Amino acid sequence: MLSAASPLDRRPVRFLVLGSSLVIVVVLQVLLRDPTIAWASAPIALLAGLAGGRRSPLVLSGIAAVAHVAVDLWLGVTVAQVPGLLLRSLVLPGLALVGMANQLSERQRDKAMHRAVVEDPVTGLLNVRAFYAELATLRAAGRSFTILLADIRGMRALNERYGHPTGTEAMRALAHVLRREAGTDVLASRLGSDEMAVAFVDEGRTRTREVIDGIIRRLHDEQVRLPDGQSFEVHAAYGLARYPEDGEDEVAVLRAADRAKERAKVAGLDKVGSADGEVS
Repeated sequence: MLSAASPLDRRPVRFLVLGSSLVIVVVLQVLLRDPTIAWASAPIALLAGLAGGRRSPLVLSGIAAVAHVAVDLWLGVTVAQVPGLLLRSLVLPGLALVGMANQLSERQRDKAMHRAVVEDPVTGLLNVRAFYAELATLRAAGRSFTILLADIRGMRALNERYGHPTGTEAMRALAHVLRREAGTDVLASRLGSDEMAVAFVDEGRTRTREVIDGIIRRLHDEQVRLPDGQSFEVHAAYGLARYPEDGEDEVAVLRAADRAKERAKVAGLDKVGSADGEVS
């Protein structure tokens, strides 16, 4: 269960707190007339960098550095104190940069971990588990969706003759076309060694058919270069099924789409089968 976010989890609030802390340090420097108090801003500058943001940490630390220098000049500084003041003026933005770099690195690690959990490493599409989870979420929300299965024809012979790396290139070609024609607002997944699926959410059959026609046309332009110099033309068989009309849940709908796809295979290359028995 997700817990409610604390107010301090919100970035503007965090920066307000950090900014207020820097103001307090400057005020203490004035009241105590002690330049060394300004070093208390160092951990705050680091925390500002860790809090995230592209410019805010540098702005906060820069303002703090300038404010402390202004107070130093107002209090009066000796020549012996100048090197320390200059060092402090560089340290504050530097610590903010260190915090920002660490925060960026953590975000990149989080993104990489997320991709590893939900993406297929070959195609960049959703993996099977993530795809089923998304469909289950749609069903629970009462959303309708249409499943399109695409099965590359001749994949087994391609793998046996030229090896799996060549078959992988064919899968990537199909994935590229699916993403380009279906758009980014659909769910797409690699279900097996030669099969992919696309889920169209709240879309009618007419729109789905338009996308399929675009996929078929685009695939005619996609050719995989084979090791012997020849080209492999990517063709597929397609199966369509819709929730809730063709199945009570995502598993039943995928099975209906798979049966429709098998009928399309019998009919020939680039044929589309529907759960209602129609093949075109």
